[in-house]
Amino acid sequence: MGVINELADDFKHLVECVDFAGGYDPFGKDFMRAALVGQMWCVMKCMEDDVDDELSGAAKYYIMYKETGDASYKEMAGDELHHAGILIKKHMSETMDESERKKLSAQEKKRNDMLKMLSSETIQIKSTSD
Repeated sequence: MGVINELADDFKHLVECVDFAGGYDPFGKDFMRAALVGQMWCVMKCMEDDVDDELSGAAKYYIMYKETGDASYKEMAGDELHHAGILIKKHMSETMDESERKKLSAQEKKRNDMLKMLSSETIQIKSTSD
């Protein structure tokens, strides 16, 4: 993840260096540098582990749910876990590589643990009495 974040930061910085207001040159050094780093960032993002991405999203939404009490975040966390389950089944059916299957099994265990945690979670509603 560190490389992808670094590429994203570099890309954002390099785009800021392009003079879009002053008639930029798409073949100029600043534009080309931004384009090349942006392409590398895009390729690296495409190569990320899609299951880990869904699990990370679920964790992010769960934290937002805990912080805000907004049930829509809990629902979004559940959706991400559902997507992870679909991807795990898909990848399991496509591979015979034992190390990949072990990794997917570990991700499924993590997903199930997160589902249990999410399903048992309720936000306490404070009652107000006059």
